[in-house]
Amino acid sequence: MNNMPLLQQALGEDWNKLPLVIQRHYSVPGNSNTCVTGNMEIGYPNFLLPFISLIHLCGGLVSRRGKNIETVVKKTISTQSTNLYWQRTLIYPDNKKDYFYSRMVYLRNHELIETVRFGFGLRLNVSVDNGVLVYRSNGHIWQYGKLRLTFPDWLLLGAATIIETPISDQQFRLDFSIRHPLWGNSYWYHGIFQYCD
Repeated sequence: MNNMPLLQQALGEDWNKLPLVIQRHYSVPGNSNTCVTGNMEIGYPNFLLPFISLIHLCGGLVSRRGKNIETVVKKTISTQSTNLYWQRTLIYPDNKKDYFYSRMVYLRNHELIETVRFGFGLRLNVSVDNGVLVYRSNGHIWQYGKLRLTFPDWLLLGAATIIETPISDQQFRLDFSIRHPLWGNSYWYHGIFQYCD
């Protein structure tokens, strides 16, 4: 098994351009997990609720909007590979909870795939821009066994961008947005995170 963090594999030498607060986010020990916590805002246009609810049923995105959503993100790695598993717990101000699980795997240099339930996923180009970690979607996928189909971003909600910006040695800001060429911003969330004690 390669003990190098999944993101480091994808970024190669660019890994060294990341500040330590971001590197730590992806350096998951093999016998434990990493944990960050923060508060998020989630939003999208009203007319997309039916479509986003359907995506949520397939394990993608969170369908409930809101502000000041307490969020805990835990990451673990597979004991057989460097696959990265994400477990997100969202606690809304009314104390109702939602969950979002995904798995991130290496595809090739500067490209990862993040998958949810039923074989659906997103191809992500990853880069470092002035110390900021940037993911940009490169099509959606559906995979069953060795069969993998790719769909252009515009066929669904649009192109996704994820940006992780360092704030301090312990905090970073996360900005996620999806933009469609016809109706503009179709989904977004953002928040500031710090490492769990």
